[in-house]
Amino acid sequence: MNKNTISKKWLYLPIICMIFTMSLGLFIFNSTLSDWLEKKVEGGMSEEISRVIKEINDDQVSFSDLKALDVYIKTKLELAKEDHVTIIKADGTPIADSDISLEAVLRLENHLNRKEVVDAKNLNYGTTTRFSTSRFKNLLYSAQSFDYQGQTYIVRVATPLTRIDAMVEELMNILIILMGINISLVIGSSLLSNKLIQQQVQNEQDLQEDRIEQRTQEIELLHRLATMLAACNSINEAQMVVEDILPRILGNVNGVISLMRSSRNQLLVKLDWGGVWPGSKTYAPEECWALRKGKFHLANDKYTTLPCSHMSATGEDQTLCIPLTAHGNTIGMMHIYLGDKEDLEPDVQKLAFTVAEHLGLALANLNLQEKLREQAISDPLTGLYNRRYYEETINQEIMRAHRHKQEMSILMLDLDHFKRFNDNYGHDAGDYVLKTIGTLLLNTMRGEDTICRLGGEELAIILPSTNAEDALAVANGLCASVSDLHLAIKELSLGKLSVSIGISTYPKNGQQSDDLTKLADIALYEAKGRGRDQACHYDDLIQSSEAIKEAIETKCDNTKTKETTVVAINA
Repeated sequence: MNKNTISKKWLYLPIICMIFTMSLGLFIFNSTLSDWLEKKVEGGMSEEISRVIKEINDDQVSFSDLKALDVYIKTKLELAKEDHVTIIKADGTPIADSDISLEAVLRLENHLNRKEVVDAKNLNYGTTTRFSTSRFKNLLYSAQSFDYQGQTYIVRVATPLTRIDAMVEELMNILIILMGINISLVIGSSLLSNKLIQQQVQNEQDLQEDRIEQRTQEIELLHRLATMLAACNSINEAQMVVEDILPRILGNVNGVISLMRSSRNQLLVKLDWGGVWPGSKTYAPEECWALRKGKFHLANDKYTTLPCSHMSATGEDQTLCIPLTAHGNTIGMMHIYLGDKEDLEPDVQKLAFTVAEHLGLALANLNLQEKLREQAISDPLTGLYNRRYYEETINQEIMRAHRHKQEMSILMLDLDHFKRFNDNYGHDAGDYVLKTIGTLLLNTMRGEDTICRLGGEELAIILPSTNAEDALAVANGLCASVSDLHLAIKELSLGKLSVSIGISTYPKNGQQSDDLTKLADIALYEAKGRGRDQACHYDDLIQSSEAIKEAIETKCDNTKTKETTVVAINA
């Protein structure tokens, strides 16, 4: 298409606009005249009703005195020309009218069969048009209910429909204005046509800038996602990152991240965002089409409808499953639930694939970090925490106990005659005993307690929010549980096993971790000195020392008394 053809089209544009606009104006004028007039009059009547109600409230007119009310309605209220007002009780009984006498009002039939009254009573406002038998002409009625002096009344204003004819002149003025607008459009369109191309170019430029800004924001969010996930130290921190950033990237969708267990026979949902997940929280790999195919799977497309088994609860709603891979291995899945939406936008779907790549690498690294940390703080033989973790945790628990003004206790455990197991049955038997004791402690202690193997057969347990009395009860229970064990390896009985336990309590025995550990050790040696297979709190040592000191002092006092008596007799 050449430039001349384009120019001719622009020349015809003003005429086309004028014809179109005038035709549209006449059509609108013809089709909406009646409705527009009625609505305009109704609007004026609604304002008049509001004004009447306000004046009645301001003047505090008594509705119990009907004669005074009749005089007030006829003389005090200012109404538009040809309008009249009627006051009706909630039961439909008229009690005053500005146009007829009180006697005539009281003879009027009940108005609850009037549409405008019924609507005003039920909906607070009503309007209708009908022929009035009392005034012998068509009237437009508007009514509104209001509460006054503890009762509900209805104010109704009526105006003759002939009033609408008086507004024809106003409508003609409106028509003249419309014609003026049409002429102005003809002139303005000529000027506007010269700017249309420039405006179109500007619009395209603005649209391109918006796309660039959107892409920049997406790139920044993806960068933030990768950076924050790389900085996470736990799956809980990764949950915070995913819950905050992914909705900003993918929009208002519901999604989860499920990770493959080390056995690779089950996937568990670990991360989620966008609300409660409607699918399964655990499922087998064969339940997901995406895992079977090794690529993403859309439940519904233009060719098939094949939802995954783990999303059976959602029916035929749309879901998208994307494998998470890292270093050539599938470590989990990203699932997006779209509800009754047909599909993700193509750009959003591409973003989902990019997000899946970032999540795969980040979660693989996070999993590796957690494994390394677990190896660094765990004892490989018993599965308990090691000395390093004990030293970190005891300081944290002391600070927590200090902050909440609570007590905390430490149990130091030592297996009695443990060397006997290694000497008589070999180191395999000793390892078996340690594993058994570790399992017993893990099954016996609370979830908030910290169980550590400090080395050899020496164990330690940190008991948060536990005083000396409760700690001693826990220790005695452990001694009994260990004594009840019947250990055998390769059908060879290992004999009876017992444990000695020393206890110290924060803050009365000490306020530093080294002091509490040392005092618990002292109590442990005291327990062994007392015959083993028992628990001893450091407080018992203090009380025993004080009792011995008191006994010595008492004995010395008695000796001095006897010597004095002997001297006196000899004298």
